Amino acid sequence: MTMITGYRPFVGQHCETTATGNLLRAAGLELSEPMLFGLGEGLSYGVFEFKGMDAPFIGGRSRPDELTRTLASNLGVTIEQRQTRSKARAWSNVADVVDAGRPVAVKLNMRLLDYDTSGTDFAAHYVAVHGYDDENVLVADTAGQGGSQVTSRASFEEARLWKGPMASNALTWSVVDLPTEIDWRTVVRRAIAATATAYLNPPIANFGAQGIRKTAKLVVGWQSYLPGALAQVGMLMERGGTGGGLFRPMYASFLREAGALLGDVSLPAAAQQLDAAGAVWSAIADHLEAYGSDGVRRLEEARDLLLEVADLEEAALTELVG
Repeated sequence: MTMITGYRPFVGQHCETTATGNLLRAAGLELSEPMLFGLGEGLSYGVFEFKGMDAPFIGGRSRPDELTRTLASNLGVTIEQRQTRSKARAWSNVADVVDAGRPVAVKLNMRLLDYDTSGTDFAAHYVAVHGYDDENVLVADTAGQGGSQVTSRASFEEARLWKGPMASNALTWSVVDLPTEIDWRTVVRRAIAATATAYLNPPIANFGAQGIRKTAKLVVGWQSYLPGALAQVGMLMERGGTGGGLFRPMYASFLREAGALLGDVSLPAAAQQLDAAGAVWSAIADHLEAYGSDGVRRLEEARDLLLEVADLEEAALTELVG
């Protein structure tokens, strides 16, 4: 089997920060997962109802792929991204990087991986590949997906070339070069201000606090979806790594780390607000999961909590524009 010598997997909670964290660690730049998320300006909110999907999608972070591109730009890291619909070229885009002794990040549909237990189509999932042979692929996944895993070449390739919502034509990215030095104080301050500004001034009403309030208006009407489909939304939010119950505490940890770096005592206060928001998001996910067995009251409870968390987050992010 072809494997990267001395490889140490970076295991995180969220798939994109985990994949990119693996690449940066292997290149010699090791950051905490909250710092990766914060410098990637990952904190956001979005709600979408895609044609062909059985339920809405609720996301507590920036759009897929944007986090890594923003992180690389903020840090001055050079990355190479590739996409293709060719099965042969898709595989060479992985193998060529691993053969050169570097891990490569891959976007795919997690349901099709041999070890997946979610049973849910989600094509905005990321893993880092660090070994392969004719039959199997070695990947670093999130802690929730078991960390270091092995999946068959057949399932891996099918997952990458799956067509559906959020799929990206066998997308890969790899780290090409690191900067010689980083002005951490400037980078951190700029990332915090940019995150807050984008959250408070979304391009459309699906994003930010506006998007949360829009969701509150929609959620009781989601009775038209099958109860099991809404339960999957709640599961993905809370345990699949898409919701605010993960990302608000993660950003809060980033703010505490940033506060220590910058000597800014206001950042831990904002962190405390976002920790509180994370707890509300976990309760919202619980209500969606329980809707099938407990009726429309659960959707009404979710609506009220959505309005609460929109106010809480708007206040916290307003303090960070600074």
